[in-house]
Amino acid sequence: MNRHKRALSCATSLRGAVLATALVALASPMAAFAQESAPDCVDANGDGTCDSAADGTIVVTGSRTRRDNFDTPSQVNVINREDQILAGSTSTAEVLQSSSVTSGTSQINGSFLGFVSEGGAAASTVGLRGLSSSRTLVLLNGRRLAPAGVGPQLVAADLNVLPSAVIRQIEVLREGASSVYGSDAIAGVINVITEPKVDGVTFDLFTNQPIEHGGGGRTYRGSVVAGKVWDRGHITASFEYREQTGMRVGDRDLFSCPRDLYFSPTTGQEVGAVDPATGQLMCFPYTTNGGSGIASGYGIFFNFNNGQSGRITYDKNGTTRLVNGLFRVGPSPQQLKDHVLSPVKTYTGYLNAAYELDGLGDAEIYTEALFTRRESHQDFTGQISINPANLDGGIEVYGGSYAGTPLSDYGYPTSPFFPNALANLGINYYTPFIVPAYERESKQRVDFLRWNGGLRGNLGFGDWRYDANFQYSHTNSTYSTTQTTPERLSNALETVLAPAGTPSELITHATNYQAGNGAGYTCASNVNTAGQFIAGSTCVPLNMYDVDILVDGKIPAAVWNYLYQPDVGHTKFDQLTGAINLDGTLFELPWGKVRAAFGYEHRYDKIVDTPSIDAQNSNLYNYSSAQITQGSDTVDEVYGELTIPLMADKPLVKLLELDVSGRYTHYRSYGSDFTYHFNAQWAVNDIVRFRANYGTSFRAPNLYEQYVADQTGFYGSASDPCSGFGTAYAPGDNVYDNCLAALTPILGANAVNYISTAGPQVTTRGGAGFLSAETSRSWGVGGVLTFPVGPGNVSFATDYWNVKVKGEVTTLGTLILRRCYEADDFPNNNYCDLISARRPAGDPQQGTLSSFINPYLNVSQQAASGLDFDVRYATPLANGKLVVRASATRNIHQYYQLFADDPVDDYNGTLGVQGFGAGPKWVGNLEMRYTFPGDRVTLRYGLDYVGKQDSSLGSTIGAAFLGQVNVDLIAEEYWEHGISLQYKWPNVGQITFGVNNLFGATPPVISSCPVSSCQYTRLGNVFNSSNYDIRGRQVFLNVTRSF
Repeated sequence: MNRHKRALSCATSLRGAVLATALVALASPMAAFAQESAPDCVDANGDGTCDSAADGTIVVTGSRTRRDNFDTPSQVNVINREDQILAGSTSTAEVLQSSSVTSGTSQINGSFLGFVSEGGAAASTVGLRGLSSSRTLVLLNGRRLAPAGVGPQLVAADLNVLPSAVIRQIEVLREGASSVYGSDAIAGVINVITEPKVDGVTFDLFTNQPIEHGGGGRTYRGSVVAGKVWDRGHITASFEYREQTGMRVGDRDLFSCPRDLYFSPTTGQEVGAVDPATGQLMCFPYTTNGGSGIASGYGIFFNFNNGQSGRITYDKNGTTRLVNGLFRVGPSPQQLKDHVLSPVKTYTGYLNAAYELDGLGDAEIYTEALFTRRESHQDFTGQISINPANLDGGIEVYGGSYAGTPLSDYGYPTSPFFPNALANLGINYYTPFIVPAYERESKQRVDFLRWNGGLRGNLGFGDWRYDANFQYSHTNSTYSTTQTTPERLSNALETVLAPAGTPSELITHATNYQAGNGAGYTCASNVNTAGQFIAGSTCVPLNMYDVDILVDGKIPAAVWNYLYQPDVGHTKFDQLTGAINLDGTLFELPWGKVRAAFGYEHRYDKIVDTPSIDAQNSNLYNYSSAQITQGSDTVDEVYGELTIPLMADKPLVKLLELDVSGRYTHYRSYGSDFTYHFNAQWAVNDIVRFRANYGTSFRAPNLYEQYVADQTGFYGSASDPCSGFGTAYAPGDNVYDNCLAALTPILGANAVNYISTAGPQVTTRGGAGFLSAETSRSWGVGGVLTFPVGPGNVSFATDYWNVKVKGEVTTLGTLILRRCYEADDFPNNNYCDLISARRPAGDPQQGTLSSFINPYLNVSQQAASGLDFDVRYATPLANGKLVVRASATRNIHQYYQLFADDPVDDYNGTLGVQGFGAGPKWVGNLEMRYTFPGDRVTLRYGLDYVGKQDSSLGSTIGAAFLGQVNVDLIAEEYWEHGISLQYKWPNVGQITFGVNNLFGATPPVISSCPVSSCQYTRLGNVFNSSNYDIRGRQVFLNVTRSF
């Protein structure tokens, strides 16, 4: 979402009783949070300024040297715990995915369902500057947070593993930092910092309740943080439970009736598929490419006289929609039960402890542990479409007769359930589309463990210190999806008369309008060659032509349970890190200390993703397959950093400082590299300060990009550039001419009317052995003004930033198809070489694309630039205190170039998807916070803004069946407001109540895109982006009780 929202939730069992107990119990001493002697910035006064630790030195994200204050040359934004509570943040993930952190580029979250994504379904990741999560490094207490999730695509940290209640602050560095932190820190670094020392016990309860009529999307969180501090050590522990309830398509009006939203260029009226029963435009218009809840194209027009050998084929000029109730012409009510927001439960335990030793330079031994279990699932609708090519043995089901002779006499496999009405029309073959009245389910269970421990102390000379650390991270996850196999579906379709002794639950009766005329049938696989029932058989026949099944999807439970069963896979990811860091003062100049840090780090990563045996053997019906993905990599690094004061306390030079860092890295997989970074700041006086940076970063290909083992999936039929080309393009256009050339040998004169009825299979292939590392350079300049205004103080900062990534590792996806058919040299180009031949004449899906290869490769470049603005004003007011904060980002460019001889495209301000660089030109937020006299009551108002986004495709586009249509591909600007009120009981606790999305703002409504070049997705009728709130107006309550 595009704001910090909600902050502590209660477990299901705690929802009522514990919350009430906490309210009653507000009456005892409050825990004292003791600061650690070294690390971080704390906004203790709530005025946006940072306080130093006890020894006067701090370490700020972006540097390994210690400083005397928070005036770093880097641009670091700080979000503290109090900010999250007052804003009603539901989780740490929501805070990090807010538009104020991400500059408005879309992120992967719990609403990104139905797509192959980083970390698998229900994962939450964050990427800065529109450069994707794999180019943003997430740290926990200054140390790398390993990937977590399900499936082979574990490329970034899953924010679901992070706790909330024990977090002190979050520091966001939005510039390249590979020279300080290593690979992945191209776009920036996010450092989540926990409370190091707690003395006492604190209970925290939070709930967030959408008040929209459909409900769903509720959050409950409960936590306890406890600790003890003594002279030579401390221990802090926390446990947290968080539950987010799912939200379904039917829970919100914006989702429950998706349409394409196409309009006639002549009349301006909405056009599209019409329900013949009502004469109204259909919700969930039936699509040629499947898709649940996202409408695009139509595929229910048929022509009975245009098929091959009595087959029914798609015909855009046909008019038949209904024959004796056998064609599904409307949406299935089952689609309203699909999840648009994933139900998630997390259980998180955290521990840190330290003990001071007598020797080894006043050494301190320390340890930290984090364990999180995530349980999530998604219900979704799946259609059963009979594709003979994918059935066991290529079985096809026929009916009727030819020249007066039953087809069974010719050796064709006939069905006793074939409708007499179709046979009487001379139709011998029909494959229906059935939407079962059951929800299929995907489930994930992710166990994530991170432990580190080490020894730190003084080296014995000057102020030099050492820190030796070992860290181990482990992900162990299980994932499943209800699936059927070609064997089970074929068995259910191939039937014989049920012999004596067949259990009644394994018998299906033909109806009186079907060929079997009331007789009972069982699966042929249940009967031996002697015509006897085989004891122990479980197959139940599917009468797919039954009206109740065909129209309403009412498949008998016994049939469904035989066909669909959980298909289970497992993922393991291990990361081991050993590091030693030395830091201190090299020498002292008259105007300051020259500080240094040096270190060595070794890291080992390993992934093993094991899909089910059926998935490995391509034995899942109309579903993806995958091989075992396994691989490992090691990296050794040495680094150094110097902070050099060049001048201080001179006229026009309050401080002139340079920070220089460098890192040498050697990866086993690809070799060595060196990165460096320069940061400088010049404080003219106490009012004016300038800063600048320039540096290089890199990212080695991750394990998924190297080792993914021929993972297959399916794109929808709309991905075929030739689908509807006869109306979408004109003769002379490359796409028109190339599609006509490809399809005429298969379809003849009817090629110009081609509509794709099946999407191609895509095989994603790793690039181990030939991928190179990405390299980047970034630079920026900025300034800060700090000056008094009346009794208060104003701080204004602005920074220009520019980052370019070369040799970006990516896949091209459906762009391969478009580039092939848009080319002048079709079909003799590298893109076309990756595409298999179209299905031949006579195939049930003749002419459609069958498959293509989608390899990981290095492309030319991606680049981004923009301006960040931050304003803060704090002043006494009416014996209280007013703090006003505002921040905004103006994205100037979001460039993307595939290959060196391609044009450079600027996606800034356009609709897009996570990691592709597209997004709004402007995003911003405003917060006003007033603390009343006595420091007990605080009132907060927050505003978030997301700028307009549009499309380069224009407002008139050719659509299959409909010709030229007007579309609305503009996401209008979005404003969201929130208020909260907090009351503190000194030495007891606090209670915070608020309303988020105060005026019920909704995501912008946009049209479906009818062409394959679109990169964005919709939820129902709205643009699917993490910048927008899909829950609607919500109230939240946070209660804290300390002892």
